Amino acid sequence: MVKFITLLIYLSIYVGLFATTFYILSFIAYKKKERLMFGDDELPFVTVLIPAYNEEGSIERTIKSIDNSNYPRDKLEILVIDDGSKDKTLEISKKLENDVVRVFHKENGGKGNALNFGISKAKGIVVFTMDADTTVDAKSLKNMTRYFKDGEVMAVTPAMVIDKPKSIWQRVQHIEYLQGLFLRKAFASVNSIYITPGAFSAYRKAFFDKHGGYDVGNITEDLEMSLRIQFNGYIIENCPDAPAYTRAPKTFKELLVQRRRWYFGLVKNMIKYKKIMSPKYGDLGVFVLPVAWASIIMAISITAYFFFKTIFQVIDEVAFYKSINFDFGNAINVNYYIIERALFIFFSNPVLWYVGIFLSLLGFYIYYASRKLGRVGGLAINLPLYYMFFAILFGFWWFVSLIYAIFAKTVKWK
Repeated sequence: MVKFITLLIYLSIYVGLFATTFYILSFIAYKKKERLMFGDDELPFVTVLIPAYNEEGSIERTIKSIDNSNYPRDKLEILVIDDGSKDKTLEISKKLENDVVRVFHKENGGKGNALNFGISKAKGIVVFTMDADTTVDAKSLKNMTRYFKDGEVMAVTPAMVIDKPKSIWQRVQHIEYLQGLFLRKAFASVNSIYITPGAFSAYRKAFFDKHGGYDVGNITEDLEMSLRIQFNGYIIENCPDAPAYTRAPKTFKELLVQRRRWYFGLVKNMIKYKKIMSPKYGDLGVFVLPVAWASIIMAISITAYFFFKTIFQVIDEVAFYKSINFDFGNAINVNYYIIERALFIFFSNPVLWYVGIFLSLLGFYIYYASRKLGRVGGLAINLPLYYMFFAILFGFWWFVSLIYAIFAKTVKWK
């Protein structure tokens, strides 16, 4: 078992380094590529859909965020779809109606149903979907729309950022999202984006007209839509110069529920679109998705192994210190010998040297994000928390999600 895990660890290191090198080189090549982009005088009419259910605490901020964008007002409409809210969401939204903002009310049918309702009312050539607790920069709408000059582009993703992280779990997610800024652009460089964030993404309305709207019964309708776009051979772009700020789960339980839904939905949708993992779909089918799934399997295995190994190692270390009559009750006995032993255990493990390489790469990702977003605050606290918790959390989230998938458990939004 130990030899198998050791092999798995080194295999994961090799795959990680190979994939990272591939993405960086693809990213560099992509930056040199010329792309069709709309100029200011060519921008098309766009529709922003904001489905809302019991969002009285954030809906005003979200609507104003879009209404204050620098997109030409004569080419913009904002449709707020109140999905049977029981609070003051509808009342607040109605007060914000103007020449651009229109508000609709319907019986509760879920997010996918509300989005389909909005699509049926939309006049825009490009349709943005936006969560009712998300805000964007004034430039985001215009920057994302520019990519649709290429007729093969069916969707564009933004630069997703955690809005004002405060709790430990939000701070971990903050770094995860900053890392995602580079990775999403790297995926775009090989047309391999397979997730269009539900919090804020843009779509060509013609795709909905031809291939239908959102899968109402799907718990990750945004993921299903992105896989459907890829399945039909179109392009999904990414715009790193379009920040979108989303509210993240505050507690461990809230975060677990969110990730369980995301990962369970990914499993279900990948089964639905299993044919996408083939040479027909280029780098997405033969490299990006296979590497992603291999990484998930290795993460679960390695996390479980190190969890139990750490417990047994702590027990052994305690037994060792007892054998030399170490006085645990006296903090003064934390001497040079103990420090030297800890350093020896740390630096004698070659795997940790590779971990150092990946941490350096993460630093590069954060640097890229800071260039796109401007000054990124909280790194002194958030980075250490990410280093300590994310790998364990990632393995745990996937372990729970696969249990639900294997045993056909029901996963809902909440």
